[in-house]
Amino acid sequence: MICMNKIRLLLAVIIVLAGVSLVTTIALKVSSDKRQLPVPPGLPGNVDVSLQKIHFTETRDGVKKWDLVADKAEYDKVRDTTHLTGIRMVVTGDQQTGDITLTADRADYDNKSRDVKLAGRVKAKSASGMEFSSATADYVAASGLLRTPDRIRYADKNMTLEGVGMEMVTGTRNLKVLRDVTASIRSGAGK
Repeated sequence: MICMNKIRLLLAVIIVLAGVSLVTTIALKVSSDKRQLPVPPGLPGNVDVSLQKIHFTETRDGVKKWDLVADKAEYDKVRDTTHLTGIRMVVTGDQQTGDITLTADRADYDNKSRDVKLAGRVKAKSASGMEFSSATADYVAASGLLRTPDRIRYADKNMTLEGVGMEMVTGTRNLKVLRDVTASIRSGAGK
């Protein structure tokens, strides 16, 4: 009888150890699976979609008007606006005027009007040598107008303009500096 009780006790200890081992193995497996799945950071409350490295192209009647590339885009469904960072926008010109390349730290793209509000170290360059810089600039898609209320510096060939406020029709390069204008014109001699 004593032998039977010792065997029963031994079997009970083995069953308990096997159960503890099984529970421990399952617990370790579940906790390691949780560590392997990174949880993405939550989006801000006003952002519905966030994308990296995006490319917009605006075409009208089969003609490309501009290309916009950004490092990051966050879509706000309520305002129907896309907030962009790391902007490079190329406004298409013709053979005479050439393309204008705009860069900025950030921008807001209105998905309905297709207007672009650029901000943070806005710079523009064209293949013909035109350059301007400003703190902000708005591109009005319907009219192809580039405008800013801020201080600007504009240079083209032998002329440099500084002032406050600017409007430029991108298709014709017609430029208007609104106030406090100073201009420097360099002589073309020796060229």
